[in-house]
Amino acid sequence: MRVDDNFCPGVLHAVPAKDGLLLRIRVPGGLIRSSQLSALSQLSAEFSDGQIEITSRANVQLRAIQSGDLDTIAERLTAVGLLPSHEHDRVRNIVASPFAGLDSGELVDTRPLVYALDERLTADSTLAELHPKFTMALDGGGSWFSRETDDLALRAVETDGAVYFHLSVGGLSTGLGVTTDQAVDFILEAARACLRTSRQFRVPVRGRKIAILPEAISFLMKSLSGVSVSCSTPSDFKVEAEWPVGIRHTKRSGFVSVIPSIPVGRLQAAQAQWISKIAEDCNASLRLSPWRGVVLGAIPERIVSRVVAQLHDGGVSLDANDGYRGLSTCAGSVGCEASLADVRADAHTLARQLAGRDAKAGWTVNISGCEKQCAMRNGATADLVATESGYKVKLHGISDASLHSSSSAIDAVIACHAGIADEVCS
Repeated sequence: MRVDDNFCPGVLHAVPAKDGLLLRIRVPGGLIRSSQLSALSQLSAEFSDGQIEITSRANVQLRAIQSGDLDTIAERLTAVGLLPSHEHDRVRNIVASPFAGLDSGELVDTRPLVYALDERLTADSTLAELHPKFTMALDGGGSWFSRETDDLALRAVETDGAVYFHLSVGGLSTGLGVTTDQAVDFILEAARACLRTSRQFRVPVRGRKIAILPEAISFLMKSLSGVSVSCSTPSDFKVEAEWPVGIRHTKRSGFVSVIPSIPVGRLQAAQAQWISKIAEDCNASLRLSPWRGVVLGAIPERIVSRVVAQLHDGGVSLDANDGYRGLSTCAGSVGCEASLADVRADAHTLARQLAGRDAKAGWTVNISGCEKQCAMRNGATADLVATESGYKVKLHGISDASLHSSSSAIDAVIACHAGIADEVCS
């Protein structure tokens, strides 16, 4: 167990923050069992600030931890399978659609591949050398929600009646692919090839860094050509712009997904315990999502009214117009020394003023405490970045030359929201 201020956090690599130590816990593919969510809830209530933070790669964070509690937390996370490998504590980023196995548009249910990839990844010491932010995506071909450029991505594509997984490196299509039964072997070999390429050309072990260096990407593709075939590039790929909230149909007749609103990706410990119990009682499939939310999948449609009522009783809303849809923040001045504003407080103020209003799909707002803009998405409708003299405001990609107070910045975002609503109505 170590406290480390130079690297991305893990369970065994706690990072100091203003409000205590920060732990980040890997959840491959965002697939989390109800017993695991229950354990996180208990740990949060006992040792953290009573909140569970969901990240944009569908992992989770616990904040305000004391150093004397680290060993106990690690032992309890290990007991529920949330720390399967000490060596790979921070090599954690396997992403998949939160609707894998539920999406009527998918070609492949990637959940078995996620489990197999995680087992093989954590058994390979060589791959512990990957960068902590290195991300491997398994996309079954349906709706895709991540806005990150994954280091390695396999997306299912149908060619002449057969399904292949096409490889992209740092967002660059390679034209290489494999059949479904070879997908795990292939992406692991691609990860090893990234390590070899990094050493050969002295570039960081990141897909984007390799993809922009012609000799490096050529070297990597040549090393994979013997274990892959020529594969057509997916032609219909797009990232879903809207963060789903509410009830969503699945490909299984008579079953739906229930998607609550999780304000700024922070789940209260009591809410997490409540969701865990509901999922357990109705045998729902729990997933964390890249919009920092939760999906209760495969719920029988005949009991969905009861589930919604139970969520409401536990303080969990399914109101898509509560003002929080599309709204992201960093930790802000409460949890981060570098932050120049209490961005969470400003986010709650903004949400209260937006509550009850509707907007077109794709409405997103980032509120950042400093120029680093930690974990913020690119291309938000509205970007607010705190400086020592006020917020910088960017709307629809256009920066305002003036600096704004908190209230003035919020007013600008409200006016932007109203303008979009007018466009929709006109």
